[in-house]
Amino acid sequence: MAYDFRTLNYLGSKLRLLDFIEENVRKVNPDGEAVCDLFAGSGCVSYKLSRLYPVVACDIQHYSRVICDALLQPNTLTKESVETFMSEIKGGKSLLLEAFTPLIDLEEDAIRNKNLELLTSIFEHGSIEVFNQGKTESIISTVQSKLNEKLKGKGLWGKESLISRYYGGVYFSYRQAVQIDVIMDAIRHHPDGINKNVLLAALLSTASDIACTVGKHFAQPIKARDSKGNIKKLVYNKAIKDKIIDVVVLFEDWLKKYISLPKGHYHNIVLQGDFMECLRMLPNNVKTVYADPPYTRDHYSRFYHVLETMALDDVPEISTVKVHGSTHVSNGIYRKDRHQSPFCIKSKAPKAFKEMFKVISASNRNLLLSYSPYDATKGSHPRVVTISQLMSWASDYFDNVEVVSAGYFTHNKLNSIEHLLESSDEAEILIACSNR
Repeated sequence: MAYDFRTLNYLGSKLRLLDFIEENVRKVNPDGEAVCDLFAGSGCVSYKLSRLYPVVACDIQHYSRVICDALLQPNTLTKESVETFMSEIKGGKSLLLEAFTPLIDLEEDAIRNKNLELLTSIFEHGSIEVFNQGKTESIISTVQSKLNEKLKGKGLWGKESLISRYYGGVYFSYRQAVQIDVIMDAIRHHPDGINKNVLLAALLSTASDIACTVGKHFAQPIKARDSKGNIKKLVYNKAIKDKIIDVVVLFEDWLKKYISLPKGHYHNIVLQGDFMECLRMLPNNVKTVYADPPYTRDHYSRFYHVLETMALDDVPEISTVKVHGSTHVSNGIYRKDRHQSPFCIKSKAPKAFKEMFKVISASNRNLLLSYSPYDATKGSHPRVVTISQLMSWASDYFDNVEVVSAGYFTHNKLNSIEHLLESSDEAEILIACSNR
């Protein structure tokens, strides 16, 4: 049975390192005792470990909770119930689709005719929500204004058009965004609560796959122009590759994957909250914590804010920025309330790591801390903290602090390994911490 399962195109994913992580968890975790995946993210580590141990998956992001719930908890969805759900989606008449048809036709004609000016305008000014807040004039403004009137007239100004209004044209094609909204509405009204997170997880995976961006995340829309204002070839290439994907077909495929996943025989728990809140809520049978916090200034909430909005199913306020004294809606259409991790902030990271070390050690649990070595010559993002700092702080709280990699195993000898590790070609190392 396969337990290596990719749910999202995820920054820093440990999918290729699952066997390495599992091997080292086996070394320190007693048989039958539970393991905590403290920064669960896309859920791939939690799911891998769930075949061997009871797992407590934790993360502050709601999309992570949804996905981990789908991966770890039982559900009652069958092939037949999936077919019924899909028939309802495919068979229903959509007022939202009807309202968006002028913009859909405009975008699809632009792709078909390779109209780069129009495609660029859609990438840069396509969001209805941003248009309404900023009133930026573009070649599609007239169509957007008419759409506003239709949405309000048909009572579609709330959650019914959430993804279409916010992200249509920018991160997804207008047709794709409408399809996502239609599926989300069907999930909202699905009578079986135990299965809603499975349905939503499949939709999150779908959205991740169709994201029309560089890197398949939502940190920023396509930059359609170069520094001289010329339209990039990327505009058409990404549109013809990503914006033509049928959401309904892909969603059904993902849903079938989720319901066919093998499940372990253990009782798993999924928690959502700050890392300290989760650590304090851990049951006594958790003996090992696997932690993979962020190490750069890149907040995950910036890269996956669209998925967070889908998971929360709310109507978020968009953050703003000041440019040359004027206030503008953020280019990425970010949530104003998106989480700012202390691990990504240089002034706050030391305290966050020390608190984590302190609480885990005080509860007499083992800690396996993931770290990706930094090589400045390869253009990777600088780390907020170094390996030597982490090991020094960990040694204040744990009796044993060791570095484990796929290529070598060494004890805590800070001076002799610091330079090797900071410029290592290793994709990942683990800092293993325990008490006698």
